Amino acid sequence: MPHHFGRPSQGKIDIASLLDEAARMRAFVPPFSFTSFFSPEDTLLCAIASEAALAHARSLHRHEGRSLDPLRIVELTTGSGLVGLHLLRLERGSTLTGIDIDSEAVEIAGRNARVLGLSERARFECADLWSAATQKSLRSFRPHLLICNPPYIPEPPGLPLELEAGAGPDGTAHLLRAIDLASETSPRAMALSWCSLSDPAGIVEAAAAAGYALNSLFIAAIADGEYSGSVHSYLKTLPRAWMSEEPATVNAVAPDRSGRFAYLLMAGDFSHGAGDAYRGVDAVREICEQFSARGLDALRTSGASIPVRSWVLDRWDELKLRVFLHGEPEFAGRKHHA
Repeated sequence: MPHHFGRPSQGKIDIASLLDEAARMRAFVPPFSFTSFFSPEDTLLCAIASEAALAHARSLHRHEGRSLDPLRIVELTTGSGLVGLHLLRLERGSTLTGIDIDSEAVEIAGRNARVLGLSERARFECADLWSAATQKSLRSFRPHLLICNPPYIPEPPGLPLELEAGAGPDGTAHLLRAIDLASETSPRAMALSWCSLSDPAGIVEAAAAAGYALNSLFIAAIADGEYSGSVHSYLKTLPRAWMSEEPATVNAVAPDRSGRFAYLLMAGDFSHGAGDAYRGVDAVREICEQFSARGLDALRTSGASIPVRSWVLDRWDELKLRVFLHGEPEFAGRKHHA
């Protein structure tokens, strides 16, 4: 007899669940496979932002009279290759170069490309973002669109986190490197994902200094996890790490009462030379400050100067998303009711 598990009581949430967006990942169930560390919520949010960035890159392509030419996409810290391969399925004829420091991830991504019938348009390289080989590869590839969904957890000095999580003392190391590489290779558009714990406005400001304006922002409120929770005390010492410990918000994202704090996953689409490149900096800072002060209420009433879409992903829907990606399609793509 099948077991039935009910959602723990959490009260009413009038913000949509990120699980509602999971249908776009239907192609990435078995035999598609993941790396040993895979965060589906980060990946899904980055995929959403990447779709928006793809539209900007394509529009600029048409504006230059090159609508028939294929787009070149590069995905840094590619992992399983999911986001880049998702865009190949949307943009016929486009090509993808994926780069990751983990040789096992590169092998898995290549296998996934074959599973999806995309191996002729995708190649994956094992390289460090800071290496001369990566710079050379990107200069040769000359991408139109750059994607990066990197590690973003701040690391306490002297206590480095696992390779897949830690990103320097304020969590921005990989993101800032991705922006440096974009400034060298000048893709038309970028999609980056980061979080409210890792100097969120600073990331947008660094992109602006490289000439990239934030067009739109995508946000998901979640509970602390294995890595973010392990550095909770350190995060509280950082002036640009924003979280909410407001009880109603923490209970909303962790209805099983396992949460210590809530924070925001963030992803944005950026384009080069699009007006005031700094217009998104204050918007991101204001959202994070208000979230820290008011919790989920800040997402309900955001009056940001750029388009913002917000979701919540509680522990229950986080579990359902993982189950869906392991081959149980009935667990995602349906409307969420709190």
